[in-house]
Amino acid sequence: MDNARLERLLSSLHDSASSASVLHRLCVVGATADSVDGAGVSLVADGRHELLDASDASAERVESMQAEFGEGPCIEAVTTFRPFFEPDLASVRAQQRWPQFSRAACEQGVAAAFAFPLVSHGVAVGALDVYSARAGDLAPDDLRDVLVLADLAALAAHEGRSSPSIDGVDARAEAAEPWAHSAVVHNASGMVCEQLGIDVEASLLRIRAVAFATARTVAEVSRDIVARRLRLEPWVHDD
Repeated sequence: MDNARLERLLSSLHDSASSASVLHRLCVVGATADSVDGAGVSLVADGRHELLDASDASAERVESMQAEFGEGPCIEAVTTFRPFFEPDLASVRAQQRWPQFSRAACEQGVAAAFAFPLVSHGVAVGALDVYSARAGDLAPDDLRDVLVLADLAALAAHEGRSSPSIDGVDARAEAAEPWAHSAVVHNASGMVCEQLGIDVEASLLRIRAVAFATARTVAEVSRDIVARRLRLEPWVHDD
């Protein structure tokens, strides 16, 4: 994991509207990438496709199309457990693969779509989708950003399934400096260091990321780690 990238993205997420849900803020930040014009998050489970949030009304409509037609990159990503990219929805390849979704998305002004699975406890529960009005691949730096956002979205989506109150919470910023935290945070950070094989700075950053994604404080997450009620696992897109 690129710690500087995660730190930058967390700062952007905390700077976004505090009245919005965690998932909405993840979508909005994802849509600010240079090669992205919209983003959405959906759950796919037991044959049901549920839109959770989107960056804007246009992205919400495109997400809903995938649920309506039962086809699209979101479903491919969940089925394969791998990111699924379609840089040209007007291509013969895309039209043959998703005849209804591709046509409808193009009419909506979407030229490319990219889906990233949300993997929680070894199960793909949904996807973070990003859309572009221009055909072509995601810029490499944007791709790396969206991979981090997908890991955060997986945490948020998992929490949201068991606690609907994640919507509308104020996921506030907390200090990045290790000295600014209490003993329980230091203890939890040490446990995460050992569990994940990372340094103290990276472990504290990971705890802060989990706290944001689950709409809790760093101290609350740390207490659960120390009490062994929570064990942080490697993220899907860890290097």
